[in-house]
Amino acid sequence: MSALGSTAALPLINTPSIAAAPTSGIPHDLAARFADFYGRWREQRRRDQLGTVDDPELTRWEVLNSELADLQGRIMTCQPRTVADIVLQAQVCALINCELWTDAATVEAADAGARSHRQLLENVAALAGVELLPGVHALAH
Repeated sequence: MSALGSTAALPLINTPSIAAAPTSGIPHDLAARFADFYGRWREQRRRDQLGTVDDPELTRWEVLNSELADLQGRIMTCQPRTVADIVLQAQVCALINCELWTDAATVEAADAGARSHRQLLENVAALAGVELLPGVHALAH
């Protein structure tokens, strides 16, 4: 038997170990930051719907959208390790594209790709038994 045909000849030190692979998934502090952000996002949305916000330049939304873009970049670069990680990524994707759930004109004009995107995210949440956008009324598609 040649050295190449024998597993005993393989250098074990250079073989990556599954146990050494990162298993943390999305860091807890990042998930907590998103949960805090989502609460502030929902509150801003509620205030806008009630008409209690005097912000004609939409500076509050600019700040929130900038923070969301940062969170999305950080969360989506993490390798999910649990169903909760995948659900969090689905929620981030839904929030960054919230018009697909909340804006009638966007829902009506959505192409097949956008409709598929929405359905996939809804399927992930349904499989996990959670709401995709908790506390937000989603329009039918």
